[in-house]
Amino acid sequence: MRARRLFALLLLAAVARPTAADRAAPTFAADVAPIIYTHCSTCHRPAQAAPFSLLSYEDVKRRATLIVAATGRRYMPPWHATPAPGFPEFRDDRRLADPDIATIKTWVDAGMPAGDLTTAPKPPAFPDGWALGTPDIELTYPVTIDVPADGPDLYRNVVLPLDRPDDAWVTAVDFEPGARKVVHHALFFAGPADAFTPGGGDNAFPGLRGGAMPSLGGWVPGMTPRFFPDGIAQPLPAHSNLIVQLHLHPSGRPEHERGRLAIYLAKQPPAKRLNSLQVPPMFGFAMGIDIPPSEKRYTIRDSFVLPVDVEAYGARGHAHYLAHDMKMTATLPDGSTRGLLWISDWDFGWQDSYFFKTPLTLPKGTRIDTEIVYDNSELNMRNPNSPPKRVKWGLGTLDEMGSMTLLITTSSRQDDRMLRQISTQHFRQQLAAMFLQRR
Repeated sequence: MRARRLFALLLLAAVARPTAADRAAPTFAADVAPIIYTHCSTCHRPAQAAPFSLLSYEDVKRRATLIVAATGRRYMPPWHATPAPGFPEFRDDRRLADPDIATIKTWVDAGMPAGDLTTAPKPPAFPDGWALGTPDIELTYPVTIDVPADGPDLYRNVVLPLDRPDDAWVTAVDFEPGARKVVHHALFFAGPADAFTPGGGDNAFPGLRGGAMPSLGGWVPGMTPRFFPDGIAQPLPAHSNLIVQLHLHPSGRPEHERGRLAIYLAKQPPAKRLNSLQVPPMFGFAMGIDIPPSEKRYTIRDSFVLPVDVEAYGARGHAHYLAHDMKMTATLPDGSTRGLLWISDWDFGWQDSYFFKTPLTLPKGTRIDTEIVYDNSELNMRNPNSPPKRVKWGLGTLDEMGSMTLLITTSSRQDDRMLRQISTQHFRQQLAAMFLQRR
């Protein structure tokens, strides 16, 4: 009798418990549209980098299977700073939360119900023009650069006349290439008005010709334009022109590159100027990068000891197609360690700068360590060579390089000079060691 009663209670509980089929499936209007419009539509809209729009139910339904695959693998939204214990949180994190990824998949599995579209949020409205709003300075190349269908990579320095009478401070730079497919990267410099002929082009590095010039950052595929944190800016000296150093890679058909820059200025001099510390320096030029074919874990490492106290605001990395894993850490004078940036699945097509939610104080004597791992095997889906080939350091897209950069401020101009001086000594020591090894 007791057994029958227990069986009846269990049967009743099973019938009463709602199954997955009983629960209402998510709908586009109520559940999916808020996720897509918040995290995807910024890029997936007309005249942006993404190859299709996601601004309506029909748009999303048409690409639903692809969206499930891309979000499930966390390929989209693009965000390559790997979360891990001991590493900082970053501003503007684009990663989808696990429940959001599950909602999209459940919606697709349920047949993509629309729900009441009259109650769905409206697609986001984006201002025309630049993502950061109307710039203080907007410049277009004075020349068009013709890029042939094939041949070696091209380097061109394009001078954009500016020659302002007063010093200014840059809080953000945005860049729009005219022929996105052929622009490998663009670097921005402020140089004397007479340093180059406006509109001229040559293959020299502006940062190395005629002395170092103030860097205003750069653009690489996947970079999101952002303002620097409050109170931080980069100098734009009076009577400067802007020099854009372009690395152009033929795409298989003739292209014509004529890009535009948007520059945003601080309303008053900043409390601190933003500096960058690259480890290893010069994108790993003196690290002797020489990657044998089929090598899965070719690794370079470098360390730099801070000669002054710094405040760290963010970090970024740069390499080409073979890089797989890059990590930057700090070991403080007391022996404690903290992560700065870890990219465990490097993707050349999606490079970005990552700004910490809270700046990090790194005292004098802190050691900055960088490790970059390359995969030159056939298992690397991003390897441009099949079969794999020997790859050395070089400027070309199919060459390799590698470094990580810490974005920092110091407490004084004197400390700025000290940091640059010691960093230059570090690079010269690497060069000397490289040449001795080659003898």
